[in-house]
Amino acid sequence: MKKVVGLICLVLVACFGLYACKSDTDVAHEATQNEECGPFSDWSKSAYVLPYSVSQEYIVNQTNCSGYGHSDYWLYGYDFIMDIGTPVHSMRSGEVVYTNDGVEDGVRIDTNFILIEHDDGTISLYSHLTNNGVLVIKGQLVNKGDLIGLSGDTGNTGGLPHLHVSLHPCIGLPGVKNVPQGNCDSQPFNFAHTEANPNGLVARKKYLALPF
Repeated sequence: MKKVVGLICLVLVACFGLYACKSDTDVAHEATQNEECGPFSDWSKSAYVLPYSVSQEYIVNQTNCSGYGHSDYWLYGYDFIMDIGTPVHSMRSGEVVYTNDGVEDGVRIDTNFILIEHDDGTISLYSHLTNNGVLVIKGQLVNKGDLIGLSGDTGNTGGLPHLHVSLHPCIGLPGVKNVPQGNCDSQPFNFAHTEANPNGLVARKKYLALPF
């Protein structure tokens, strides 16, 4: 049975790589798997802040190296449980290089998302946004903390509305429609202006966004 579930998950991951499908064992082990990932830089000097409003807090549903949706190309990344329509903010300053919108919540074969390029050439992804939830345009410059979108339930969310964020060394995100195809694997990153997270955020934990 586990092999069948795993196969189903791999098929879903191939569609977009952002689906969380976990057994009870996986859930129990998530909190310790971060220690086996990395390496991570000094969280207190991170260029990234949490992707939501200061003074707000949200639970991390899935985190780095947790298997299935967060494996292979998508090994690193975070899923924050959010109601549809929750404001999403830029984790770091940069330029919007691609957006996709117009997908209705509940549609699983496509998703609304934003890609932002930073001054070091890395790309951050914000995915599963709601229909008409992309609030920026290609070429727009954004500052860290700017409002950029609204969270939703598009794409392979497993029926749980959430925001997926990940960091990539270039724009060639594998399996993502309408962007150059490549092998720009996700890479580890953590957050300043919240509680200590030297190995990245821990699953099943709520994180408060502090002023920066």
